[in-house]
Amino acid sequence: MKYLIITLLLAVPVAWSIGSGGTGFAEILQLLRGEEISAVQKTILLDLRLPRILGALLVGGMLSSSGCAAQNLFRNDLASPHVLGCVNAAALGAVAALLCGAGSVMMGISALAATLITLVILLIPGYFSRWESSSMILGGVAVNACCAALSSGALYLADERLNTLVFWLLGGFWRMGWQEVLLLLGSALAGWGVLFGLRNEMDMLLLGDRGAAMAGVSLKKVKILVLTVIALLTAVAVSCCGVIGFVGLAIPHIVRLTGSGRFAYLLPRSILGGALLLLLADLAGRTIVPQREIPVGIITALAGAPFFFFLLIRKRADNA
Repeated sequence: MKYLIITLLLAVPVAWSIGSGGTGFAEILQLLRGEEISAVQKTILLDLRLPRILGALLVGGMLSSSGCAAQNLFRNDLASPHVLGCVNAAALGAVAALLCGAGSVMMGISALAATLITLVILLIPGYFSRWESSSMILGGVAVNACCAALSSGALYLADERLNTLVFWLLGGFWRMGWQEVLLLLGSALAGWGVLFGLRNEMDMLLLGDRGAAMAGVSLKKVKILVLTVIALLTAVAVSCCGVIGFVGLAIPHIVRLTGSGRFAYLLPRSILGGALLLLLADLAGRTIVPQREIPVGIITALAGAPFFFFLLIRKRADNA
């Protein structure tokens, strides 16, 4: 984990210094020493780049920790907030609020409400199947398809707001301000605290539902609580930056390949890995093409799709 921390500590000042406006390391050092810099440079550093960097770090950690929890909960390397329908449900709620002209807070509330409704729907097959994981995953796939269709319908009704809506759905941090950072920070700390508090139960879930129940784990309580945390983290992240895929799938799986499978080991490393991935993806998105910005969701999809196929092939080979 120390290498992840060191890499993050090196990447943050680099990302802070790169961008338009002619503001770089020299101005950052002047700002940190308390020296005077121009009002424009201070705005670029403190009100544009810094919230964007912090937002990328928090969203990356939130999405990867959600994926880590989902993979443990369902004992499936391919589980993620996307598979459960949480991402598309949150996007649908946020899109509805955006079409009504709502701000970030209302978008977050709307996204969370839509995700919680999805959660309730997922609990229905869970209840009738005695909380069997496969039934809940299949329910998530169905909800995912439904929410994606409704989001497409919203795009059809967007009219003059279509460009804004499409660009937002592709995912990115250009809207990130201090209000969004505070919303992300509060949600992240609450969600991560609950997940870390359930670290022993999450390890027990890997024994299977019957083994976990025999070990004293309350399947109903733990699954509902973990699904609620996944919904919270995903909804707030999506409401602030749009749809960014494959982070919750790829990062936890990579972390599992590098060390212990204990949840207390996986969770913090997944958070740091997701934070680093989105920080680098955002930096690439705003620097690869001069004077233009590539949405982060496109970059993570291009990188994540081949990795997803690798997981499928590897899983098939393991089962052979």
